[in-house]
Amino acid sequence: MPAIPSPRTPAQLFRAGRAFQHSLPEGLEHLRDTYGPVSAFGIGPTRTHFLFGPDANALVMKNEDNFRFSGAYDMLRPIAGNTALVTTDGEPHARRKRKARPSFHRGGAEESTRLILASIDATIDSWRPGQHVDVHGALRSAIRSAMLRQFCGERLAAREDYLATELERIHELMDRPLPQQLIAWKLPSTARRRALDAIAAVERLIYEEIRRRRRERDPGGRGAEGRMPAGDPGVQGQPPADGPGDLISVMLSADGPTMSDQEVRDMVVSALIAGYDPVGSGLGWAVYNSLNTPGVWQRLREEASAAPAPDATSAAEVRELRYTQWVVQESLRTHPPVVMSPRRCVRSFRFQGHLIPGGSLVAVSEYITHRSLAVWREPDRFLPERWDTSREGHRAPTPFEYLPYGYGGRRCIGANIASVVLPAALSRLARRTTLELRTRRPQFGGIPALIPRDGLFVEVGAAPREEKAGSVLTKDPR
Repeated sequence: MPAIPSPRTPAQLFRAGRAFQHSLPEGLEHLRDTYGPVSAFGIGPTRTHFLFGPDANALVMKNEDNFRFSGAYDMLRPIAGNTALVTTDGEPHARRKRKARPSFHRGGAEESTRLILASIDATIDSWRPGQHVDVHGALRSAIRSAMLRQFCGERLAAREDYLATELERIHELMDRPLPQQLIAWKLPSTARRRALDAIAAVERLIYEEIRRRRRERDPGGRGAEGRMPAGDPGVQGQPPADGPGDLISVMLSADGPTMSDQEVRDMVVSALIAGYDPVGSGLGWAVYNSLNTPGVWQRLREEASAAPAPDATSAAEVRELRYTQWVVQESLRTHPPVVMSPRRCVRSFRFQGHLIPGGSLVAVSEYITHRSLAVWREPDRFLPERWDTSREGHRAPTPFEYLPYGYGGRRCIGANIASVVLPAALSRLARRTTLELRTRRPQFGGIPALIPRDGLFVEVGAAPREEKAGSVLTKDPR
């Protein structure tokens, strides 16, 4: 059995480490280009076996019994918690996911979408001619604001400035290059202490809210588990009986299994961290790719202006935005929010002639797959028309060639929200603005989500005559 290719000499280790220090995509590309579709890198418990390509994705993602989340995301445990979806498997994971489902499907997804788009509308309205805006940062903040309300309720949303500050302190560490993160989480450091203090501050408020909800639902203190009737509007910030409520109320509801305080806390914190960052990433890169590719922004605007519902808010309305959906799909291909997905293998297995020992950390890469010449024609070119099913020679990718939201039972729980928010928000931006791109060569950053390291800046111009007051138009670079 051949040895697994990997950097071994000091010079090879330095080059690989330097690539990962620059960005996670650059590190992965270095391993693929230097060592092939199977390689290994790292030392001790962080040594990871990298498997690249659709076949690797299928092997790892279809075999959940052998490729587990438990033990693969230990770096996130201090943040997401021991009972979070990202740190658990099997029946406990499935039980908690079922419990949270109302917040991410049907009525819950519709309410989240409405809140996010309203927050984005308010952000667009705040822009003024001549202003330079970090469009990724501004949209990400708008999404975070809406998700705080939908996941935590009005009472905690009133503390948005405080919570946003603490959440960003967590991201200061999470968005560092991978080698720095691995060291920071293992050794005492200022960055680690700031992140842990921020986590403690966020969870303190969430635990207080959970306990307050339990008391108000059971003022006599008789129910130790604090069950509450579904749809009861009796708590401040809770919607009427026809809605599922915010995520805390869903997790505390009498429907389904009872959740402990920690399970509720972990679901809410992980939903926030894994919610606004990837959605903000997806939207930010969609704006960048649309402005950076000749003709795309204008075509988006034309479609938005001709649409039956100019400001789409539902899945049915978004389906009418055919070209906009192509743009979003293509942007999620070239810039997937999740770059790499690790797992811990339970048993040894063979792949492409190599034996991977049981207990190994294994990683596949959405980014590498989405940029693979073996799968995509001109993979580094942004080409929305490749998603036109009527185009001659069109071939739909398999679920293991295109997987921006994951696969199967581990598919992102918020995919239904993102699949409406991204095209609906992009359409709004294209109809109401024309953005002159100032950041031409953004550098990759981030680990939980792929972000532009130094922002995506645009310049705001004058409002178009045909738009209502309060809208903005910016200069078209094309």
